[in-house]
Amino acid sequence: MSSVRNLLHAVESMEMIDLTHVLEEDMPVYPTHSRYFHTKWDSFETGSPALVCQLLINEHCGTHVDATGHFLKEGEPAHRYMAETPLEHCMGRALTLDFSSYEASDLVSRQEVLSWEREHFSIEEGDIVLFRFGWDRYWTPRSAGRTYTASWPGLSEEAAAYLASKKIKAVGCDTLAVDSSHSDGYPAHYQLLGNGITIFENLKGLERIAGESFFIGFPLKIKGGSGSPVRAVAWIPKNEARRLSVHHAEHQ
Repeated sequence: MSSVRNLLHAVESMEMIDLTHVLEEDMPVYPTHSRYFHTKWDSFETGSPALVCQLLINEHCGTHVDATGHFLKEGEPAHRYMAETPLEHCMGRALTLDFSSYEASDLVSRQEVLSWEREHFSIEEGDIVLFRFGWDRYWTPRSAGRTYTASWPGLSEEAAAYLASKKIKAVGCDTLAVDSSHSDGYPAHYQLLGNGITIFENLKGLERIAGESFFIGFPLKIKGGSGSPVRAVAWIPKNEARRLSVHHAEHQ
């Protein structure tokens, strides 16, 4: 069997999990960022043979990835714009850590990450580490409420520095930002991006991939871009998908 067929067989034996929020008007956005607009440009009703729409979107709308250039100036060693970010940094083995019991003012400590490793998997060089806070449960239209964007938990500077020391590829979370709304000065962003580690934010459904998975979140190839919307997905064995689904249903 060829290498391609072996890969196809492996993929077909697993379940693909979509970790991406729908892009739609009135969705939550970071308070200082521009909103998302989706406008009909031409349609069948106007005599066009096809429907065409125009998007107006901030690079950091919805489920997205931060390039290191989001916080690092040109000339800094780890600075990269989105088009320069290696795709390898957006795919790989992912480990999902569950901190869904956290309140908005809580920060994940270095010791808690170490404790998770002792109980589950060792974080290795080249991994992608995802943090589930369960904050996607608050993802609602802005007109219906602002809980998602009002406050959220995140990583402490010490936890981010520890992850950077492990030489991982990326960190992700199901909150508006990897830094808590209660953090001062974006310490986790600087620790991670400053060490060449990309950041995925506004993920969803991380309870479906608790533990180990294979993750992909490819960005648009934006020249000079500080970030990009992504379609984030992960693969897990089908028997593990069933187990996690049952476990989550029992704890609702």
